[in-house]
Parts: sequence; C-alpha cells; structure tokens
Amino acid sequence: MLSFVKYSKCMFFKSRTLDWESKVGSSCLPCISKHCYVGGGYELYSIECYVTVIRVFIQVRTFSVIRGLLVLLHKPVLKTDIYCICSVQVVGRGCYGNVWMGQLIDQCAAVKQLSLNNRQNFLNERDIYRLPMMEHENIARFIDATERQLPGKAPELLIILEYYPLGSLNNFLKHKSCNWPEACRMAHSITRGLSYLHTERLYKPAIAHRDLNSRNVLVHSDGTCAISDFGMAMALSRPFSGPLEEETAAIAEVGTYRYMAPEVLDGAINLSDHQTALKQVDVYALGLMYWELFSRCSDIFSGHVAPPFSLAFEAELGSHPTFDEMQQLVARERHRPVFPASWQDDPLALAYLKLVIEECWEQDAEARITACCAEERMKELGELRPLCLSVVSSLCTAT
Repeated sequence: MLSFVKYSKCMFFKSRTLDWESKVGSSCLPCISKHCYVGGGYELYSIECYVTVIRVFIQVRTFSVIRGLLVLLHKPVLKTDIYCICSVQVVGRGCYGNVWMGQLIDQCAAVKQLSLNNRQNFLNERDIYRLPMMEHENIARFIDATERQLPGKAPELLIILEYYPLGSLNNFLKHKSCNWPEACRMAHSITRGLSYLHTERLYKPAIAHRDLNSRNVLVHSDGTCAISDFGMAMALSRPFSGPLEEETAAIAEVGTYRYMAPEVLDGAINLSDHQTALKQVDVYALGLMYWELFSRCSDIFSGHVAPPFSLAFEAELGSHPTFDEMQQLVARERHRPVFPASWQDDPLALAYLKLVIEECWEQDAEARITACCAEERMKELGELRPLCLSVVSSLCTAT
C-alpha cells in the first residue's frame, strides 16, 4: 500500500513522561511495515500502520507498548546472501535433512538443509521463528530461511541459525558428564526456554513445540541451552476447525516415538482444550530430558563417576523403539525410566529432583506441572546441594 503521510518523531513517540529518542536513540528504529520506516529523522506510514499506531497511542501512551507495537507490525527479516555460505563440515544428520557448519561472511552459522519433500516442515519452522518476540536466549537464534538452487543441483531448503559449537544436548551428554551446578544450569535454561514458548504475550502467541527431545536442544559455550527445531511446532492462537478425526491425527501423528506422552500414544488428546493439552505433552518430554541429563551428573553417583549416556527407555526398548512398543510400555504398562539406586540416599536435593521429574511425566496429563512451574522448581533445585556434595564439603572444611 502506498505510503502517503509524513510526521515528526516528537509527535508520535513522546509521551507525557517518556522521551522516545532518549530510550531507543535517534539513529535507526525498527521497520513497521514493508512500506514504512522509522529512523534518520523521517517517518513514512502506510494507511494500515498509521491507523493502528494512532489507535494504540491514544489508548496507552507508554514506551513499552508503542515499542511492542512496532515489533508486532513488522519483525525485520535479515536477508542473507545464500550463495556466499561456504560449507565447512556436516555436524548432524536426521530424518528431515542434514545440518552442517557454514561460514557466513565473518561468522559461523549452522545450516539446516532439507529436501523439497520436507517443504511443509521448512515453512512451519520458518514461520515460527519469524513470529514476533521469538528472540530469547534459550531459543536458538534464527538468522534466515530461504530456498537455494546451485548450478547443476537440486533445489535446497535452508534454515540458518547461530552455530552452537557444543552441538545438541544429546551429543554433549554422550561425550561429557557434568557436575551438579552444570546440570542444574542446563535444566533450568531448557525449562526457561519452554516456559517462554508456552507463555502467550501481548504480541506473541503461546507455542507448543511437539517434538521436544535432547536432539532438539542446543548447548551454548557457557553451558546453557537453547531449544531449536520447530518444524512440528504449533502456535496456539487458533481453534481447531476440521473434522474430529483429522484434528486428532494432526496432533497424534507427530513427534519422536520415544518422547511421546501416553495420551498421544493412545490417541486420547483432550481437544476440548488443545492449548493446555499440547503444553502438557511438551512437559512430559521435558521430564524425560531431565532424567537423561541428571543421569550424566557425576556428583550424584558413587565415586563421582556417571554411567554412560542412555536415552529414555533405551534400556527397555533399545535404540529404535516402534510406536506399538512405546504405546504398550508407556501408555498401557505406565512404565517410566528407572531412577539410579544412588538417588535413593538423598532425602533433600535428589528427592526433590525425582519429585519434579515425576510431576512432569505423570500418566494423567492434568496432574502434570506447567513449564512455568517447572522453571521455578529448577531454579530452587539449583540452590540445593546433594547430600554427597555436602559431606565432601564438610570433610574438606574439617581438614
């Protein structure tokens, strides 16, 4: 739509008590539509943006709301010169494609390469990353998503993210154990990311991941984690509107079998409140990830040596369980991963950890805690010390 109005900064972005320029600077503010730009001393608004800004400005004259409105109206999309991405090495392979480390101008990037057969996953992941207010330290940082065709090669669908040198949580735990503070920091950061996804904000819908597992969590160099892989994620702002059978299938037939909640395996999702139901499915998977993570915490095992990494249910069903096997074990027999025997000896920290895990993977979805509650529990857990560490600390002090 043709831009047609020109206004001064002061008229729009000074409230009675807050000066817009003093808060955000006068150089370059966010774009507010593909035809509207604010910065450098001028503002051009399309009709739609002009009306929206005026309405909100009249109702609420605060810096935070106006700034949020700009984010809502347009989330800047970084355009990457996709032909300048140099492939360095493959760092991961999955059923939907490969992930390789690439060099993008002066920075390393993780490039997720999907085939054209997975276009829907590509589009869904791209659209989720481009939602307003998706920037968060515990959500993988999105750079760009595009389609590329090199001479003589088939078209490629590329999702470009910040490169995380420590790889996925799954890969990290396979090669390295962690101590109690490190495990608590990782667990809290994952939960914080999930809580942020699940929370609806003024400009961001609540989002269900629907394929949460240790392969879809990346590890920062500082030991915190970021959630990635949103190919199956769903924004929870719209009601379901199709036949009941199709709605059930759309929910039940996604995700990794190993991490599927019992109600998903049984096709018993509560569609009358699908927003809550899908969040509960994510929390179930979160409980399994807690078990995997703390099973590699050396501080809570005899001799401070953690056992080799094991996926949830790997001891019972091996590396590639089928849907039917998971349904029988989890939904019918109500089985869960077994807690290590050494965890029984701590009446405080490890007892609390077990309680949180059990509250996440409850058979009854309604009885599970929320991601927000789990975030608070993990924060509290980080302030506790396992009994074995307390004993070691006391001995060192006595010496």
